[in-house]
Amino acid sequence: MGRKGDLLELIDGAPIGVRTLTGSVWKWTHRERYQRAIKELSQSHGGSVGFATFGGPIGETSDQHLRVWLDLTDRWRMESEDYIDLRNGQRRWVGSSTRITEMTNGEAELEDTEIGWLVAPGNRLLGALRFGEATDDVVAGRPCLKVDATVNRSQAIGRFNPVHMRLGGIDHTFWFDTVVGIVLRHVGMIDDEPCTISEFKGVRINPPLTDLDFEFVPPPDAVVTRQVDHLIQMAEARGVDMTGVDRQDYQAVQEAFHNAMRPDQPTPEAQLEMQKAKHVPVGNPPEGEAAARVSIEYAFNHLGEMDDDGVVLVNVQSGRDLAGPLIEAQKRVPGAGDNPATASLMVDDIKFLRSDEAVVWFSVEVNGERFPMVNGREGRAVKVGDRWLIEHATIADLLGFAGVVVPPPEE
Repeated sequence: MGRKGDLLELIDGAPIGVRTLTGSVWKWTHRERYQRAIKELSQSHGGSVGFATFGGPIGETSDQHLRVWLDLTDRWRMESEDYIDLRNGQRRWVGSSTRITEMTNGEAELEDTEIGWLVAPGNRLLGALRFGEATDDVVAGRPCLKVDATVNRSQAIGRFNPVHMRLGGIDHTFWFDTVVGIVLRHVGMIDDEPCTISEFKGVRINPPLTDLDFEFVPPPDAVVTRQVDHLIQMAEARGVDMTGVDRQDYQAVQEAFHNAMRPDQPTPEAQLEMQKAKHVPVGNPPEGEAAARVSIEYAFNHLGEMDDDGVVLVNVQSGRDLAGPLIEAQKRVPGAGDNPATASLMVDDIKFLRSDEAVVWFSVEVNGERFPMVNGREGRAVKVGDRWLIEHATIADLLGFAGVVVPPPEE
């Protein structure tokens, strides 16, 4: 089969012979390089991605240390001082040390977790990356295959592949365990500088685990809310009639919400075309249209940018006193917790109505996955002075999905 074929077979079959696994995962991120890489990849697929931060300034780099217990049937536990993702076989809890969401939306998949791509790389990496030739190496005493890879830019996908959000980088180096095929170490790079580094430490294969290892015990000060209750709160805040809807059934609540918000909804692609067609320009586009698009994308991509006092959202029209409502809304997004790196704002398209106003279609991603309630949402951008800003009403509408009331704009 050859060395390359052996490598791909190893990746595709991983984790080989693993029933249980324990260890810890360290992930280092250089925020600016990571965001630059993700934006470059998103633009190469015809999109735009931004990173909304909440709760004030963040550091240049971040370190995450997760302790891991894994039972390949359908149980896992991943936790740090400020993060938890636990599934006991029937239910799953995800969140921070203070806010945890009990997930009720369908079956949970290991590949959707922080370490899923490390344990089962074939599900995510094959097709998304082009691999080079492998060489033998050793990581923490475990034999492995070291291989360079780069993004498969010819991949025919309609939307940006969420695995790239997990990996971070244009070019990559992997160390695959030669026995079980898991990723022992990964480095994502842009312009020959590291964006992210992930490493499995203290790996134990097939240790004995019990039900106690997957028992959910919330931290003393944590607020635990069911995912379906988050959705009910959003629906009621939007005036959706929930009469006759089984409030214990996530799918039923979601269907009622969708039917009320977007009855007889066509496909997302057809809907976007219809939305675009209904907007007829009433004036000329701005001079320097390309620069205006960049400015609008910047405003949406940096929604969470605040003034020095942490009160004003500087990229929003009449943005005074909006920082607090934005932070509160972010905390209510299921699965987002208090982690500022989980939520991102993506601009899907822009259409200018006149030189100082544009329609903007945008989406929100949480942990690399599009949030269904805000996917292809329509908003506005307005030019105030020499800057393009997000229209105040657009932010009021967006935060309203989380049941957060936005103060009216200043006169």
